[in-house]
Amino acid sequence: MAETAWQKQSASLVQVQIQGKGLEKEVCSVLGWNGGSVVYDKTHGYKVQVDAAYPNLVEPEYIVSVTYTNPDMRGHSNENKLQLKVGELVLLKGAYPDLRVILVIGGTAEAWLKYVLNAFKAFFDEVLFLWNESDRKRLAQIGINPSSVDLMHHDFWHDVHRERISRPLAPQNTPPPCSNIRFSVIDALKNQKPTVYNPNLITNQIARLCMLRSFDLDGAEWKSYLRGAWHSIEMSRNYFNPLEAVVEITLTEAGFDYQGGVARDIPVRSLLHDLGMKETRMSEDFVLFSERFNQPVYIQCKASGGGRDQHGKNIQNRTKEQTARSIFYTASSPDGTKLIWNSKAFHWISVLDGDWGVTRSEPLKYVHMLQMAGYDRIFAASELVRDNLDVRKQDNPLALYLGQELKCRRVQNR
Repeated sequence: MAETAWQKQSASLVQVQIQGKGLEKEVCSVLGWNGGSVVYDKTHGYKVQVDAAYPNLVEPEYIVSVTYTNPDMRGHSNENKLQLKVGELVLLKGAYPDLRVILVIGGTAEAWLKYVLNAFKAFFDEVLFLWNESDRKRLAQIGINPSSVDLMHHDFWHDVHRERISRPLAPQNTPPPCSNIRFSVIDALKNQKPTVYNPNLITNQIARLCMLRSFDLDGAEWKSYLRGAWHSIEMSRNYFNPLEAVVEITLTEAGFDYQGGVARDIPVRSLLHDLGMKETRMSEDFVLFSERFNQPVYIQCKASGGGRDQHGKNIQNRTKEQTARSIFYTASSPDGTKLIWNSKAFHWISVLDGDWGVTRSEPLKYVHMLQMAGYDRIFAASELVRDNLDVRKQDNPLALYLGQELKCRRVQNR
């Protein structure tokens, strides 16, 4: 009877793991466990959704996380899944360092980049591939005997836990960043009449920089502007990036020596490279150098997403990605297998656009998540511009912080 039941479960898993729909439910059925919300910050009661937990969601000892992909082209989708799942892992292990977390992967082997699968195996306590019959059987065994899962990287996760609980978080009465620079700049560009045929004639300096970059690099945004294809510009994520443009203008006008800019990401060192994964890279939007702390300064521009409505449906995923980055940037693996936690050797700044207090019952949840990840300072994009959308000069808080607090290098003879 037991063998017949397993054969039915296995056959069902084979069906759903290709399409992904209902995969989490099917995995829970095999395990006999329940999914739900687990608290990862007991002080504030912040929770993260998990697919399956044992023995319960209040004090979990084992968690099974499920992921799936079936992209038209491998690459960006795979890397997003990697960052999301590692970010989720860091939140959980940061709260419960002795928690065992098993990752169950659906789809097909061909749908995943090999290095992404290897990266998963480097972080999780155990990884199962549902296209393998032996791993489907192993999933059922874990449901019966979860203690058969070995705990990996014990010292590393305890170091992560100690570091995370020591990081200061914004007080509860701090207003979360809320700005609308992207769409304000789009509207300013749209409202300039008549259409101009040289990007230098665009009056708004933020839009002008974006369109100059698109024009110089043969981007689609300039062509969309000439056609009046405003929706195409709104959907663009290449050269029309007002948030990055605001920061680039700020740094240039203040005379800082920096790398990066609109669509000019700067590669930075990553744990993934230590693990032998040369096919990927991590990057920051801007990199400066602090003379005061004798270390690089990274600036990451991030929008909450959700279009003009700023519904923030994907904001948790965006912050999970930054949580994963904190591990990729900070940890190392000298032998390519053991994970080592290192003190953060860089200063990390985030400039945010959109509504980061979208969860009204927990308005600082995502700001705190960024601070847990290691961000040292957070600015709202609206702080850097005036009401007329001119980038602030003498009173720009980002420029003042970089100059006065961090003593960042400036261009010589300026």
